[in-house]
Amino acid sequence: MKRALHIATILLALFSIAAQPIPADKCIPAHVDRVVGDKLTMPSDVTVDALGYVYVADGVNDRIVRFAPSGKPDGILTGPADSPMSRPLAAKFDANGSLWIADTGNHRLLVRLPDNQGYQTIALPAAAADKPAVPSGVAIRTDCSRTYVVDNANHRILIRDNASGHWTIMGQWGIALGQFRWPFMICLTPDNYATVTEAVGARLQQISPDNLWAGQISRFGVALGDLYRPKGVAADSSGRIFVGDSTLGVVQVFGARGDLLGVLTDDNNQPLRFSHPMGMCFDSRGLLYVVELTANRVAVVHINRPSQ
Repeated sequence: MKRALHIATILLALFSIAAQPIPADKCIPAHVDRVVGDKLTMPSDVTVDALGYVYVADGVNDRIVRFAPSGKPDGILTGPADSPMSRPLAAKFDANGSLWIADTGNHRLLVRLPDNQGYQTIALPAAAADKPAVPSGVAIRTDCSRTYVVDNANHRILIRDNASGHWTIMGQWGIALGQFRWPFMICLTPDNYATVTEAVGARLQQISPDNLWAGQISRFGVALGDLYRPKGVAADSSGRIFVGDSTLGVVQVFGARGDLLGVLTDDNNQPLRFSHPMGMCFDSRGLLYVVELTANRVAVVHINRPSQ
């Protein structure tokens, strides 16, 4: 074990993205506009509502923390009074204004309905031998027809038809396409391809709108284009896929089907560094929100437009 850790340290020091020059055509200039965070403890995910309010999963404290567009704390969500949240890891808004929460410690989904209408609780299907689901990521189609849930500990994806309540289950333990080693978070591209980060498997996998396996993005490694510990993922309005690597501390960008576009860089064409990046999302203005787990905050990132 010590030898493996020593080798990994050498690889990171000598060959990682941060240690190598970034080719000019792979630099995606960006800068941090501001940070959001107050009394967060190892936050894991972020989502933004239509009015610009920022909601951060603060699972260590069993809550979701809301911040006003100004960045000031604006409220705390703890779930239903008779059944509060336990270690929520992920949260995402749907197009109707409902907040879907991966209530991990309670092995369920919570849906906070808009206009203070309360919560809806959705049970998740158990795995073999009645092992409860362990949700770590959630995404909802723009038309709200389907919800996708990452079941981390059971190495599968749960897909709910929201009209009927029927679940489709995809994935199992393994290294082949359609198999997982601890999937973690998920996003949907504009054309409804579900893209899943695989933390230990060190890759992304995609599921088509017809619930078919649609391929793999990247592989294990520390160089540009590789993934070491991918955690957060978000797709922008053009379909580009942004992936945060929690060990390498960078955000890489891929095309909708996996071609490497580059890495977020600073004014000196060096990788923009984040403190253990986790969940991510875009707001309506195109700003990228990146949770920094070990800094206990969310970085709000402006991606610079290329000069004309």
